[in-house]
Amino acid sequence: MKKPAKRKPARASASKSRAAKKRAPARRKAAKRAARRRAAAPKRKPIVIDFHAHITVPEVQDYAAPHSVSRAANRVPEHAFVTDEHRRLAKEWTDNIRARMDSYDRRIKDMDEAGVDIQVLTLSLISHHTYWAGADEEKSAAMERLANDRMAEIIHKYPGRFVGLGGVPLHSLQFAVNELERCMGELGFKGVQVSSMAGDMELGDTRLRPFWKRAEELGAAIYLHPAGVFDVRYAPHQLWNSIGQPLEEAMAMASLMYEGILDDFPKLKICVAHGGGFSPYYAGRLDRNYYDKPYLRRRMTGSPSEYLKRSFFYDTCVYNPEMLDTLVDKVGSSRIVLGSDYPVGEEDPVGFVMNNKKISTKEKEDILQNNAARMLGLSI
Repeated sequence: MKKPAKRKPARASASKSRAAKKRAPARRKAAKRAARRRAAAPKRKPIVIDFHAHITVPEVQDYAAPHSVSRAANRVPEHAFVTDEHRRLAKEWTDNIRARMDSYDRRIKDMDEAGVDIQVLTLSLISHHTYWAGADEEKSAAMERLANDRMAEIIHKYPGRFVGLGGVPLHSLQFAVNELERCMGELGFKGVQVSSMAGDMELGDTRLRPFWKRAEELGAAIYLHPAGVFDVRYAPHQLWNSIGQPLEEAMAMASLMYEGILDDFPKLKICVAHGGGFSPYYAGRLDRNYYDKPYLRRRMTGSPSEYLKRSFFYDTCVYNPEMLDTLVDKVGSSRIVLGSDYPVGEEDPVGFVMNNKKISTKEKEDILQNNAARMLGLSI
């Protein structure tokens, strides 16, 4: 028969208890000292990543100019909406933007003053758009390659300050896939930028599926930024920009949702410029159509609001603090990255986020650094 275990003398237990009580004050004091040291230590500053920053390449700009949105705007009779004073102010604005766009020493200075550590570079599509060149796909592809090579040179010249999202001739599938692979391989970019349509194709077009498949396989970040609305109706008062761009973004996102791209390639990382256009702020109407008209959702596995939360990232280039609050409420802070639209957009992009009173400190750090680093695969 197994003998019961002997109990330790009560005196020994009492002795240990008294010793523990004696050590307790010392432990509490040590814990308080450690807490004071942590509080006094300087707070780690986030590595701020600006996801929305444009560059120009003169040769590509000259090639694309006859088919750019600015040329479309010029079709409107000047006397309809421009005075001499307007013309003078427009020239001043344009000269300033060109000086900031083309001088990288000036760009670095602007970044430092704004508290931006890294810019994610993309071409300015409103003046470098090549998708119109369907009749000369090789020329279009050559222009995209030239622009990407220039971007790679800039990144190499200023180590640690820039990340590249290259350009592809998306209207020409095989050339687009080839250049995507070159960007992700030879050039060391983190992804590519696309416009809201590829020639006459919506982004969800079946013909573009091989591109989306390869982008998912490569883990490429995709930045969706329209090249502008070319309908002459949007030319006066820069409506192609203020109203047209958010409409184009909404159309492109809808195509990706309704045509099944987001379900067939669920690991795609797509960031939409300008806070996602109109979609996040008018999602109720999109959802109403989804629930009210079942025949519209043959390729969808959820409502538009569900896709907004799980399938897209968004930049903070919305200008209005209340709209940033709405975006956070609608999609969650983990889907939002800082975006200034340099050099034409938000002058104080970091302050725009940091001064927000409804977003927590952790959410702000995610927006300024963590979300973009995760999307781009950066080790911060």
